[in-house]
Amino acid sequence: MSTVLVKVGGAAAALSGVLVVVQEVWSLAVGGLAEGRAESAVHTTQMLLLVPGFVGLYLVQQHAMGRFGQVATLVALLGSTAMFGAALTEVTLLPELTAEGSPLVDDPGPVAVAVFLAAFVTWIAGLLLFGVATWRAGVLPRRAGALLVVGLLVGLGLNGFVPGVLVLYAAGLVWLGVAAATRPVPRPAVSAPAALVP
Repeated sequence: MSTVLVKVGGAAAALSGVLVVVQEVWSLAVGGLAEGRAESAVHTTQMLLLVPGFVGLYLVQQHAMGRFGQVATLVALLGSTAMFGAALTEVTLLPELTAEGSPLVDDPGPVAVAVFLAAFVTWIAGLLLFGVATWRAGVLPRRAGALLVVGLLVGLGLNGFVPGVLVLYAAGLVWLGVAAATRPVPRPAVSAPAALVP
């Protein structure tokens, strides 16, 4: 296990969760970030940080996660990478299309919609599977893994009705990230020198 990757990954996961909290609090306080580059940049950064975040969270518990944890981590990484790619277009292409008055702003076409939906479903599935795998492994706090899953499910169901509900999901992510980044690294066992044979 690479200590640096675990620490960096844990910090990245925690920071991703903090950005979700900031965006939710901002939304409650002043009615949300204006639609455009600022909001898209925050969202894109959240997705980007999840990639090294999942690597670090996996490495700290890889021996206890088993095959299920490997699959869960791969799905989480694939979903986060795909969502980062989708979010990146919002920062780089959408403002230009809006400025040019392109019809793609309101109707991106069936292929783009299908790709986004596939990325979103993979991302959600990856988060849920990873939360369950973390619970099963029992290395990081189980309640944090459960909070990630429950917070995500509650957020999916109530996001349009209860402002700030995604803070629950973000809290689970921050908790896991901090737990991984601050977890003591086990020292390798030192074997006693072999007896000298005359």
